[in-house]
Amino acid sequence: MFKRQLRKYKRNIYINSLDNTWIKRTMKDMRYTFAQFKAEYPDDNACLEAVFQNRYGKLNYCPKCGADTKWYRVKNRKAYACIHCRHQLHPLADTIFRKSETSLWNWFYAIYLVSVAKNGISAKELERHLGVTYKTAWRMLNQIKKLMAEELELSGIVEADETYIGGRRSQSEMHDNKTPIVGIAEKRGLVKAKVLDGKASEARVMPFLKHNISPLSVLHTDKSRIYHNASKNQFKHR
Repeated sequence: MFKRQLRKYKRNIYINSLDNTWIKRTMKDMRYTFAQFKAEYPDDNACLEAVFQNRYGKLNYCPKCGADTKWYRVKNRKAYACIHCRHQLHPLADTIFRKSETSLWNWFYAIYLVSVAKNGISAKELERHLGVTYKTAWRMLNQIKKLMAEELELSGIVEADETYIGGRRSQSEMHDNKTPIVGIAEKRGLVKAKVLDGKASEARVMPFLKHNISPLSVLHTDKSRIYHNASKNQFKHR
């Protein structure tokens, strides 16, 4: 009896060590330092190119003349033009950067600071980092927050799972003093999570999935009873 318990204990220690190693490696890979940010976005031109590639990088034809084309940067303008008809694209149009006199690199740096701040960041702190006026910092911060708060649906292949966060508990006590969370992850895309009000159940999890995953997406889950009726709720369940 004692030997069996000892083997079980050693096995659990080994599994936990593997989990911890994987978590540490994953967190290290996810870390995005200021040095990496500075190398990727050294100046305004690099930032403008990033916006253009994000919006029009796959556009290999001109919407005006219809010819297969390449786009070149217009000198002294935040625009790109077709090599054939010189039709211009303005990548900053309809974005939070439109008609802003603030440096585009400062905008990118502000977004970086907001994304890495563990406890949030104030307009006053942003003012000190960027060297801009408080009014400018306040406006930038509010624009970034509005952008981050936009509701975007996940689509394609989406994985879903739930867990309980808290201290170590036995299986019979897993719901005591723990916080239930459901998470969804789009393949090579967005991730969303939500703290549930009460035990994880179909009645609490499925409304979250229906609100955040576009219809006819492929939903991958484990065999939990929570997801048994997922195929009846607009998803292709696997």
